[in-house]
Amino acid sequence: MEKLLTEKEFSRMSDEYDKVKYKCKCGHRVVIPYNVDKSVCSWCKRYVFKNKKDEALYRIKEKMKNG
Repeated sequence: MEKLLTEKEFSRMSDEYDKVKYKCKCGHRVVIPYNVDKSVCSWCKRYVFKNKKDEALYRIKEKMKNG
C-alpha cells in the first residue's frame, strides 16, 4: 500500500526540491543534485551549471583541451 504524504510533508519536500532547480538559457528548469556541478537540459541539450564559477572553470578547461 502506498504511503500518502501529509500537507506538511509535501510542502517540505517541494521546498527542498526547489532548492536544487536551476534555470537553463532556454527557460526550462533542470534539477541538479547537490553532488553534481552541471547537468544537460532535456529540451535544448545545453549544459546547465549551478553557478558562474563552475561554468567558467569548465569553459577554461574546455579551451585548454581544444587548444
